[in-house]
Amino acid sequence: QIVDFIIKAVVSTQSTGGGGLSASARQYGMGIDQVINFEIVLANGTKVIASQCENEDLFWALRGGGGGSFGVTTSVHYKLHTAKPFCEAYMYTTDFYEPYYDIKTVYKWIELLVDSIPTLDRRWGGYWTFNTGILYFEGTEDEIKSDAFYMRVDAMDNMEISLKCAATYFTVRGGPDDMTTDETGYDELNIASRLISCDDVRDDPDKVKDVFKWMVNNGYFTFNYIVGGKMMEIAENGTAVHPAMRKACFQMETFAENLIQKLRDEFPDSGAGFNHAARDEPEWETQFWGSNLPRLETLKKTYDPDNRFNCWHCVGYLDSSCGHLLASYLVLIITMAAYLY
Repeated sequence: QIVDFIIKAVVSTQSTGGGGLSASARQYGMGIDQVINFEIVLANGTKVIASQCENEDLFWALRGGGGGSFGVTTSVHYKLHTAKPFCEAYMYTTDFYEPYYDIKTVYKWIELLVDSIPTLDRRWGGYWTFNTGILYFEGTEDEIKSDAFYMRVDAMDNMEISLKCAATYFTVRGGPDDMTTDETGYDELNIASRLISCDDVRDDPDKVKDVFKWMVNNGYFTFNYIVGGKMMEIAENGTAVHPAMRKACFQMETFAENLIQKLRDEFPDSGAGFNHAARDEPEWETQFWGSNLPRLETLKKTYDPDNRFNCWHCVGYLDSSCGHLLASYLVLIITMAAYLY
């Protein structure tokens, strides 16, 4: 059972540098919300602890402030959560026509999801596309079947639900054989992301539906998160992640330029989800961190004044063609070698 406690915590944390999303984020919060402390080696070679009680500003920056911008993290302590029953509900359209779907059913699914998300029980979490939902529910089979959202989907024409329930989230996801993670650095994967705020969904649901329907007819393929719930209980500036993440109902992920540009144009005051952002995101600094950017830039100068920790589109990023970076890299290598040996 203790293994399930640990796995639950790890699954709900993922990448702390970018925030950390998972199918259980609506129940427990983002990965950065689970961190108790970091052990980190700074650019000057010193090892420090960052927590709510020590180096608080660094602790804030490390929770959502990007990749290795501030040092080399050597360990992280996370909260653990008691393992509870979970169900996986795979929801899918059954009337597949050319090219991939019956558009009437797709439109009804979009409308149902947009109408439901502002008040959706936080025990729901997971992923969705324009004709499927791969959703997870913290609870038993009897509890999920009596949930209002489940019953609405189950009552839809041409929509089926494949349901399985288990004693823990780890088990329902398939255990160690199926709980794998993706490699990073796919050059051929043109992924990009955009956050859709709950305010937009509540204030103008018809606009959100129309944008999604436009996307269905102009490229179609997306892979998205439902977010919100526990994630919204943290103050917008409580961690370094973009404040828009704390107000979002959806994180949309696209694989075609016209689709992501449509979302940028229609929702210009939002931001990008850092973990799934476009590698060529326009105005990437403000899109990744919003109003938290100035504080992050100040902390970068404090903890890494020579920019030894330089990575693509991280805080303080400098193009690697800049000549002075070579000297910084050499000093960094020497510093880390001294620490390790």
